[in-house]
Amino acid sequence: MRQFVSGAGLDKDGCLRVGGDDFRYLATVLRLEEGDMLHVRLPSGVLQPMTVARVDGRSRTLTLSLAGDAADAVPGGLSAPPAVSAGRFRFHLFQLVPKPPKMDLIIRQAAECGVSSIIPVAGEFCQKGNVESAAKKSSPSDGRWQKVITGALGQSGSPVRTEVLPCRDFDGALSFWKDLPGARMAFVLYERGEGTLPVHRAVAGELGRCFPLKSSPGNADIAVMVGAEGGISPSEIARAGEAGFVPVHLQTNILRCETAALYGLAALQDAVMESDIWKLSE
Repeated sequence: MRQFVSGAGLDKDGCLRVGGDDFRYLATVLRLEEGDMLHVRLPSGVLQPMTVARVDGRSRTLTLSLAGDAADAVPGGLSAPPAVSAGRFRFHLFQLVPKPPKMDLIIRQAAECGVSSIIPVAGEFCQKGNVESAAKKSSPSDGRWQKVITGALGQSGSPVRTEVLPCRDFDGALSFWKDLPGARMAFVLYERGEGTLPVHRAVAGELGRCFPLKSSPGNADIAVMVGAEGGISPSEIARAGEAGFVPVHLQTNILRCETAALYGLAALQDAVMESDIWKLSE
């Protein structure tokens, strides 16, 4: 289901006024007219049905008004239920930086998959120019990747507001992960087979470590690390393992980095989120 992702909440009258690039998208790309209805993802995470109340071509603004039950807080008294939950598991993609077009694609696909955060990582096999580009695009003052994410959320209907965090060197990325509180599981995709586990065995082991006494797992942050065009170096695999990342080998063909990111995320997401269905018998 498509959605419009809004950076602003409703005003006191329960309306949302849209201008700039968002006006162009709604009025000229989606070609919305007065009376049309669409779903708007508000900053709280709520998916709110709204109606196009007015399209003003002169001022290039579009006004949306509430439709159905009010789901978000409106100054003046409308009650607000809790925001949509992203689920028990929050996925984080640690992506060793590839060429810029590939990184753009990876970010779009990760946002469509519902990844909470994407951390660009400067790895040993990453090219200097690619890292410099990622450092610039991941800075708070650069909005190019946020536009990619907004488009992906609009297309996919994901309730998770994906964010790209600042680019880090390899050891800085590991330190960032180790400092996160709460239950954590971490996996690193490795093109070599030695010292690795298949997806379901790796997931079963991490679930058992994090939730040894529970039949159903609780909340957890889950990291997935993927290499750039040249993969991940053996020394980086060793350091990632010391930081708690479990090396995983996908039982498939040799994959390009942008394919590996999507394939690996999908495989690990399904294995984790459907862990109450499958049982790993010894």
